Amino acid sequence: MKNIVKYRKEDADASSPFSRLPDEIILQIINKLIDFKTLGFCYLVSKRFSSIVLQVDAISFTVPFIDPNIPDKNTVDDVVPSRPFPPMVSSFFGESFLSTYTFLSKFKGVKSLSIELASFGHRAIDNRCLFKWKVKFGNRIESFMFLSPHSVYDKDGSSLSGNGDEEEEENLVIHGMFRRNFEISLQCLEDVIAWHIMLMDIVKDLPMLEEVSITDSGRRGRLSLSGEKLIEVKEWVNSASKAEFSRVEVPTVMSNGYIPLLKLPVSGYVMKEIYFGVMKMKDLEGGNDGVMSIENGSEDKEEAAYTEAVMEILEKHMGMMLTLVDGVLV
Repeated sequence: MKNIVKYRKEDADASSPFSRLPDEIILQIINKLIDFKTLGFCYLVSKRFSSIVLQVDAISFTVPFIDPNIPDKNTVDDVVPSRPFPPMVSSFFGESFLSTYTFLSKFKGVKSLSIELASFGHRAIDNRCLFKWKVKFGNRIESFMFLSPHSVYDKDGSSLSGNGDEEEEENLVIHGMFRRNFEISLQCLEDVIAWHIMLMDIVKDLPMLEEVSITDSGRRGRLSLSGEKLIEVKEWVNSASKAEFSRVEVPTVMSNGYIPLLKLPVSGYVMKEIYFGVMKMKDLEGGNDGVMSIENGSEDKEEAAYTEAVMEILEKHMGMMLTLVDGVLV
């Protein structure tokens, strides 16, 4: 979205076919584009187009990987965000993303927003590593769950994916799997905190939103809001003080453990050598039942299997977990 506000081409010829169309028809056409980059090009066509483009009700865009070792010069120099993002968000997504977000905040009528982020590009995490995470949240992160099986098999016994060779399984568990996955889970939680900060800003800046989703290109996890859940968050962001809005709360109760084998009765999947971690707020009500939140939206077979695995572990295997509260083993 380079220099999108700084530069605009000359207005389109008044005699062009588009100039004879009413604004309502042009908006109907542009509303079908959705892609944010394409909408940006339309915004540059003319003053008339720029005002129409800002009325679209659906936007989708992908944030490219930013290498932190390479200066990010793809920015809009003369646009300052209404509220600067915390350093965590800025460092994760780069100055060009912040510039893009500033342009996004002009779309006050958008109702549906979908953002896809690069899959752990800023982390030393192998994208082939097998794991997914789930999070329960509102105006704060209530709980975060991380699940990483060494291998996954379907109901016919066919291997769907794995983190290494079978013969290395035992050695991996003994010497490194647990610690490696614990470290990855903490990195993912840090990512989720940054996503959540960004999501709260989006809800505050785009008052007409009816649904919003942030995911990653590897489909490891998702933050999404819609319906009553979004209404509740809107009420909070519009009533919270500056101090309340800026406060970042981090889960302080941590449970994790190792499960050798998990058979999932609904999907028929089998997972082996599983690391599972839960991090939650100390004041979260409902025990293990209050940890999980079922999001609206469709899941593919793999996502559904991971959801089933999380539910199965919460129901039957939490007694095997080690739990720390504020860093103290309980």
